[in-house]
Amino acid sequence: RKDRDIKLLLVGDVEKIEELLGDYSDVADRLEIQVASEIVEMDEPPALALKKKKDSSMRVAIDMVKAGRAQAAVSAGNTGALMAISRFVLKMFPGLDRPAICGELPTLSGHVRMLDLGANVDSSPDMLRQFAIMGSVLAAEVDDINEPSIGLLNIGAEDIKGSEVVKQASGLIADSGLNYQGYIEADEIYSGRVDVIVADGFSGNVSLKTSEGVVKFIM
Repeated sequence: RKDRDIKLLLVGDVEKIEELLGDYSDVADRLEIQVASEIVEMDEPPALALKKKKDSSMRVAIDMVKAGRAQAAVSAGNTGALMAISRFVLKMFPGLDRPAICGELPTLSGHVRMLDLGANVDSSPDMLRQFAIMGSVLAAEVDDINEPSIGLLNIGAEDIKGSEVVKQASGLIADSGLNYQGYIEADEIYSGRVDVIVADGFSGNVSLKTSEGVVKFIM
């Protein structure tokens, strides 16, 4: 209703979708329902969803992106399955091995994009370099930032701090040609010092969940 250029392809059970939509007569010309006979459950293993449920709403939606019928797929479902199916159907760009979950977090000066937030618990130094590239491109294209600044999450700002993986990743990102600003500590996530924060999926997810817990505690 807010954007006349948007058309929605709603994928799944027709009866359930129509029941949830209610009265949408004013935008009916921009809504299309695509039938899908299966559903990926929230607790379903991603590999099972990928192999066994080829007519799931998630798979059908991603297939439509692959075919060019849609420009993006949105899901509130099983994140692991979404990542696995997307990687299988859409493939990765050359030089990139795995997708990452990227979130937009508020800062004192606007927002920061942070990745990975949980898709890759164990990340190699080169994967962190790849996350930096993906985050930089996203910030440049979506936020229209020229040469987005990159920070690597660490337990200290000094070169001697951090795990060997983080230290090696820092060197790789520094040599990548990106606007790398060095290490950033967890208490600076919301400072606005950088445009993109890079972390492995474990550290990024813990940081995110800790922040959510603090907000709940304060509230």
